Amino acid sequence: MDNQKVNSALLAIIVVVAVGSVLRLTGSIFLPLVLALLLSFVSSPVITFLTRHKVPRLLAILSVLGILLTFGFLIGFVVYTSTQSLLREFPLYQRRLTGLLQDLIERFNLPDYLLAEFNINRIIGGLVVSISGSFMAFFSGLLLVLVFLLFLLMERPYLHLKMLQAFQGHTTRKIVIILAHINAQIGRYLSVKLLVSAVTGAVIFFSFSIIGVDFPVIWAILTFLFNFIPSIGSIIITLLSGTFAVVQFAPEWGSVAATVLSMMATQMIIGNIIDPKLLGDSLNLSPVVILLSLLVWGWLWGVMGMFLAVPLTVAFKIAFENIPGMESFGILMGTGSYRKRRRRQAQQSNQQSSRSRVFSNRGVQGKHAAQASTDR
Repeated sequence: MDNQKVNSALLAIIVVVAVGSVLRLTGSIFLPLVLALLLSFVSSPVITFLTRHKVPRLLAILSVLGILLTFGFLIGFVVYTSTQSLLREFPLYQRRLTGLLQDLIERFNLPDYLLAEFNINRIIGGLVVSISGSFMAFFSGLLLVLVFLLFLLMERPYLHLKMLQAFQGHTTRKIVIILAHINAQIGRYLSVKLLVSAVTGAVIFFSFSIIGVDFPVIWAILTFLFNFIPSIGSIIITLLSGTFAVVQFAPEWGSVAATVLSMMATQMIIGNIIDPKLLGDSLNLSPVVILLSLLVWGWLWGVMGMFLAVPLTVAFKIAFENIPGMESFGILMGTGSYRKRRRRQAQQSNQQSSRSRVFSNRGVQGKHAAQASTDR
């Protein structure tokens, strides 16, 4: 028995390593699909709302896709124009940065070769190449994501019926409950994150415009994006904006302090007060698990993997909690506050079970009706 457990554990490790290697090598294929799947969680309630108001489903899907396409190209255009403006002003910032580094070397009696080794032109040149390549990948990836999203949204109404026909009744109800929990929690997380990140970006745009920080649109968009990376994202954007403020305003340290304080205050108030209040304990993810997920998904898919780390980890956790024999993994991934949530989870499970039973009955009736029509 012990040998069997050891063999099973080793086999599981081999499978995990093999799957991770495949995901890392095929990231360009799976990333658009995963993004489309996550966007379907956010788009489905909108499409359901439109269809309830007698809008044809295909027209509702095309409307949502049009909004996403317009929003994506608008963000890309704004970032592109702002980046071009930044590159035109780059010689000015280069002179300021070189002067600051020279002052630091003279003040602290550092070796002069440090300034020569700090090749700012090489760093910025690599950054420009990376940005241009990212823009091309962004636009091509956006179209591919929308194509995947179109087929996922069109397929969604038939998913339950196909599961009903493919599996037995109890298995179908279990799968429906798992998918409903994943859909509800990931949809709530993404909706709240979109709202909170948009508000954070808007606050940064207005505060930086008042202070006089250059390119407030870029900083607003970067704040919006980095807000999807828990904990680490706020630290990174604060360091980046603070460094830029030093280069722009030094030796006017009042403006530098105002820039850093506005970013820190916004992140503290929205990230530590408003965001947790809106999300509550619905995710119930351990901070250690969040950190590990950032490392793992970041290693697999780079920065985009870090943006997707929390939603993907939540999906795995919910699946583990509902798969027999895997519940312990779901509990270990949580914060441990299960006593407060047991009654609410039981109520949600009962509601989902009743819904799945109603759906199953409707599906059986639909199958009988289809069979009767065939017999006729």
